[in-house]
Amino acid sequence: MKTIIFIFCFVFAVSIMFAQTKTIHFETDSFAVIKAKARKENKLIFVDAYTVWCGPCKWMAKNIFTNDTVADYFNSEFINVQIDMEKGEGVEIAKLYEVYCYPNLLFIDGDGNLVHRGAGALNVKSFIQLAVDAQNPEKRFSKYRNEYESKRSDPKFLYEYLYVISKTCLPIKDIVIDYFKTQKKEYLSDRANWNIIRDFISDYKCNEFNYLLNHEKTFGNLYTADSVNMKIKDVFLNNGYNLFYKPDFKDDDYLLYKNEILNFSYTNRDEILNEMLTFNFTVREEILFRLDMAYFEKKEDWKKYIALVIEKGDVYFNSLGDFNNISWNIYEHSDDVIALKKAMEWMQNTLKDKDSQQWFAYDTYAALLFKLKKKQEAKTAALKAIELAKVSGISEDEYKPTRELLERIEKMN
Repeated sequence: MKTIIFIFCFVFAVSIMFAQTKTIHFETDSFAVIKAKARKENKLIFVDAYTVWCGPCKWMAKNIFTNDTVADYFNSEFINVQIDMEKGEGVEIAKLYEVYCYPNLLFIDGDGNLVHRGAGALNVKSFIQLAVDAQNPEKRFSKYRNEYESKRSDPKFLYEYLYVISKTCLPIKDIVIDYFKTQKKEYLSDRANWNIIRDFISDYKCNEFNYLLNHEKTFGNLYTADSVNMKIKDVFLNNGYNLFYKPDFKDDDYLLYKNEILNFSYTNRDEILNEMLTFNFTVREEILFRLDMAYFEKKEDWKKYIALVIEKGDVYFNSLGDFNNISWNIYEHSDDVIALKKAMEWMQNTLKDKDSQQWFAYDTYAALLFKLKKKQEAKTAALKAIELAKVSGISEDEYKPTRELLERIEKMN
């Protein structure tokens, strides 16, 4: 019996060992040899285009390439290779296939033709779907690129093409500009054109975005005011946030940008003829509020930041993300009891919503209670945060600060 048990345990241990070491098999030959092998086996090449400093690349290698389902599928269906885009032949490969971000996930045939591509850290389901699409001639990136010249004025095709490109890190701005050159002004509010404006327009100075602003009510009646307002906010806010993170950013740049928003008018008067040249879009005040908030945060002017959010937060905050981020900043940068109590109140009300009961929200709530010297309530919130963190499956390192906070709470008088 002991012998049988030993054999069973040995076999079980070996099976676990192999299950834990299954991974995509990557070739180590030159790219020319790999292409020849792909031609011979009539397979596509999967290229993991990476760099040594790329965090998402390392995450994919550790968590996705080692997944059993992923490994089985890629090892059976593709010739796989990992290439550092900053070393050796990787430098030329990056230029040839327009690799602009990492990880870039390329599917190439044996003749070196790009068939399909994606980018970024993907989960198992999305990564396998990318590979399935690479094997489907109707879903491939190359199919859309080859049809572009003949269908560039077709809004349905263009939307699909832009959607595919948006997942590759390739630029889309010029494609969008060229498309709208084929569209008459009166067609811009059509459903297909609204979809393209909504999902792929980001330049606040372009004619199409200006047209949206000047016809806000028309678009709102057709596609809901909320969706139109969200688009307007996203464009102005993202342009402002990008401004803040420019290496040569100056305060005057922000003042000029705010002035543009305050005095915005349609830039192409010839196109709109006798229509109104100015507008007063309904989300202007919220845009300016959120930009000021981000500006004070960048400048680390916490006194003005906190005064602003206390004054207007109840008007404009509407999500767990809003309340949690602002409340945490107040916890970290203020000892003002009124501000701390306001942040505590926000988190308390937010946590009444079941969907907002996340471990990090309870962590913020516990921190505020701790700073307000509410020991028992702080302890209860911290314990709840740790409980939810464990259930969520995150690593212990991620909620280590919460455990440290709990220790500090327990030491309170």
